[in-house]
Amino acid sequence: MGRDERARERAVRDPWGPLPRQGAITYTPGLLLRAEGDRMRSDGLRMAVHSMELANLGVSRAVVIEQTEWVLESDGARSDADSMWLAVLALLYTGDLMSANAQCERLARDPVWAGSARHQGLLMLLCARSSLLSGDAAGASDLLTSLLARKVTVLPVCLVVSWLIEALVHLGELDRAHEVLLAHDLAGRLGGGPPDRAQLLAARGALHMAAGQFRHAIDDYTACGRILAAFNVGNPAVVTWRSKAAFAALAAGRHDLALALAEDELIAARKWGAARGVGTALHAAAMARRDETSVALLEEAAQLLDLGQARTELMHVLYDLGTLLIERKDVTGGRSRLGAAGEVARACGNSFWAQRVRSALERVSGPDGSPALTRQELKIAQMARAGYSNRRIAETLFLTVRTVEFHLSSVYRKLGISGRRELVAALGVAA
Repeated sequence: MGRDERARERAVRDPWGPLPRQGAITYTPGLLLRAEGDRMRSDGLRMAVHSMELANLGVSRAVVIEQTEWVLESDGARSDADSMWLAVLALLYTGDLMSANAQCERLARDPVWAGSARHQGLLMLLCARSSLLSGDAAGASDLLTSLLARKVTVLPVCLVVSWLIEALVHLGELDRAHEVLLAHDLAGRLGGGPPDRAQLLAARGALHMAAGQFRHAIDDYTACGRILAAFNVGNPAVVTWRSKAAFAALAAGRHDLALALAEDELIAARKWGAARGVGTALHAAAMARRDETSVALLEEAAQLLDLGQARTELMHVLYDLGTLLIERKDVTGGRSRLGAAGEVARACGNSFWAQRVRSALERVSGPDGSPALTRQELKIAQMARAGYSNRRIAETLFLTVRTVEFHLSSVYRKLGISGRRELVAALGVAA
């Protein structure tokens, strides 16, 4: 069987539809630049696309910064929405949020950008992305919700929806995130479209993960990875799908898969060299390894994420580090890290994470930090978190349904939660 025949057969098997020919198109979120003429219409756009090609591969970060600065300082490119969009996006990939924000402020004062609905929409989208990356999920959610309400037809709606769902998940607003998916008919199988479906699959994976649907999360993240691989995108700065899939695999009990994904992302992140990417990958690797190196890796991850202004990822790392230290009987250290996570959450205005940290601190009982749940309660809670029904749990553990219900009621009372849905946040991946 020839290569083309194998590709056709693989496309038929793929439920997400046929992928583009490898290397045929540069992955440019929000844009479809298929023709060579598109790339060549200006020096600025050609340079911006080349920067995206390098960023997608995850190589030559210094060159990407240099080329991006050239585009952003070019008088001819500044009025071109596509060139500026790609240049600022590439700048965000490099981890330079301060410069990206400064460029957004500069474009907001430009008369050309003020007088165009598309220019204004793309600028709002860039500001929302920067806000989300810096930990201001509430600010990002407000901007993206406003963009959707405007119904500007020239904007990449799928990308707006994807980033809005990501922001809402960070805020714990899962019902609203699901409503956004349903409103745009993006909750089911996607078929051969839509544009930016890699970003959408990553956002949907995050929603599944937060809702305790770990197998669905793994499916969406790996489908996202297949699409990005077809565009030669290996840089986790574009989408951190491998580390996110690793956490879903851990929660589903697939430890070998989690470790492989985490280690692959760590290699790619170190190759690119951005503090956010390396810190995020170290977090996943530490949780997947669960050995004597995990605490040191999480400490290093926290330092890098703080340096990279990645406050959402920072509070998650501090939370897992605190939980791990308490598990290993370092209650003082664990409480300190959980307290730091709470401070970051409050600084970001994220009440969901602030409450999650408070609950974690309240669950630590006794001077030795012994868990509030019994071994049986923890086992039942983990199965309930993974989506098993009370009857299925009873059959698996050779208990009566009434006994399962009794234990779950005790779990909810001890954790200070009202039902199954809150188990995902209360237990976390570390459980």
